[in-house]
Amino acid sequence: MAELDFPIEFLDIESLAQRWKCGTAIIQALAETDKLKFCLRPAALEIALATTTEKYYSMVQRLSTLYLDHRYVYLMFKNKDHKIEIARIGHYDMKTILTSPLRVDFFDLVIPIAQIEEFEFLHKTTTQYVTEFELLSDDFTCFRWQGQEYKFGEMQAKVIKRLWQAREEGKPWMYGKHILRDIDSNAERIKNIFSHNKYWRRIIQADRTGKYKLNIPPKQLTLFS
Repeated sequence: MAELDFPIEFLDIESLAQRWKCGTAIIQALAETDKLKFCLRPAALEIALATTTEKYYSMVQRLSTLYLDHRYVYLMFKNKDHKIEIARIGHYDMKTILTSPLRVDFFDLVIPIAQIEEFEFLHKTTTQYVTEFELLSDDFTCFRWQGQEYKFGEMQAKVIKRLWQAREEGKPWMYGKHILRDIDSNAERIKNIFSHNKYWRRIIQADRTGKYKLNIPPKQLTLFS
């Protein structure tokens, strides 16, 4: 049989364990602590689609690409053989959409490749990266980190420099509105400044309260004085 040539966008739990050469218990721990977010296999929605009215059909199709709430992932890891009823995905109340319960099990979970690669980059699960941080311009518009060169616009670099200063001051987390004020930006949100740079979330970490900090370990910032 000829080898198939098409991009793989998801991995199942066992495949990820083989990729990382670890036990599935490690994947379980990452799931339970919300470090990895899982998706439902599209096939898991086949029955749901068959019993959904035309009004909600396209909506349920879109739900197949949404992350499953981590609380359900936790339950599946606790009892791999037990199917559970999904009552809500995101903001959608499944009971008001489906005519029969959506029931999924442990093996209906998959992880997006893009998320896996991002996790590997941020947590250095592979050894191919150089961890040294090298500033290539005084204004933070260009630097090299973990073997990759990054380039940012002038205003983007000001955000990074301000967060570096906050890290040096011992208070790495800053509210986005305070950063924007300090760099004299008219943008409404930090992400608006980085709208054309897909790598910024590798460099900057955000929490759920509107705060940001550099994702670069402090020991790699001692180059700057």
